[in-house]
Amino acid sequence: MATTRRAALAAAAMLAGQGHARAQDFPNRTITWIVPGGPGAVLDVAARLIATKLSPRLGQSVVIENRLGAGGTAAAEAAARAAPDGHTLFFGNFATFAIAPLLIPNLRYDARRDFAPVHGVGGSPNILVTGMGRPWRGIPELIAHARANPGKVTYAAAVASGQHVAATLFAEVAGLDLALIPYNNFSQALNDLAAGRVDLCFDYPLSSLPYVRDGRLRALAINAGQRLAIAPEVPTLAEAGLPGAELLGWSGIYVPVRTPPAVIARLATAIRGALREPEVKALFDNTGTFLWDQVDASRLAQALEEEIPRMQRLIGQTIPRKG
Repeated sequence: MATTRRAALAAAAMLAGQGHARAQDFPNRTITWIVPGGPGAVLDVAARLIATKLSPRLGQSVVIENRLGAGGTAAAEAAARAAPDGHTLFFGNFATFAIAPLLIPNLRYDARRDFAPVHGVGGSPNILVTGMGRPWRGIPELIAHARANPGKVTYAAAVASGQHVAATLFAEVAGLDLALIPYNNFSQALNDLAAGRVDLCFDYPLSSLPYVRDGRLRALAINAGQRLAIAPEVPTLAEAGLPGAELLGWSGIYVPVRTPPAVIARLATAIRGALREPEVKALFDNTGTFLWDQVDASRLAQALEEEIPRMQRLIGQTIPRKG
């Protein structure tokens, strides 16, 4: 019995030593960062800048691998199958981890089972915008009008998208009956909003603010807990009188599960330092995104745990019922 116990302890010590050796050697080759989406997209631009700040901190090149297809889930599946040694990163986000599993059957990954969080990157809000010809100039007037005209105020969104979920939450908190006008082309949605063919939409600041700046749309509020650096004049929903309707499209860096904790810690320290570079902060401010330079692995995991049940409820309201 004693011999067996000594052998077990020796084996455990050997495994721990191997893990430490792996961490000490890490990284020993190029790091691949898998990004769900094509070159030039917001996630891609952010990843490429952060990668330039990560490389000198890790002593190895960090290269971006763009993976297209299935709303980002093809990228997640590829990352989940990678070796758990820290040399493959994944840019996980709200869509791939909290929404896609509720919409796409038979996914070949599970965010909580197959990935380990390393560090948060950012939170992306939406701005609620409306046409200049609409009678409401703020959230209280909009709510009053919509309550007096149930089912007649329309909003644009792609079915079961983040914008659809944002509008669903807004209507739920405000006690409104809004009518969805489905769009797959959001540029067309913004043009129709400006032309008065639809009443409202939640949209990313980067695409909607140019319409606001040139006087074609009015920004009513952002669905976040703080104002945006790029649009400090736009109040939050809470400031406009509707707390509880906040919804951020977040992102973070993950590695395959079973990556050694010491490797994750090394990556987290490097990522945190990269995110605090002034150039990175400027990029996030200019794209209407909140920088999560203080969101560590435990807080990133908590964000996902809180989001999953809320998305289960809200996504269930956005999927068209059959029959």
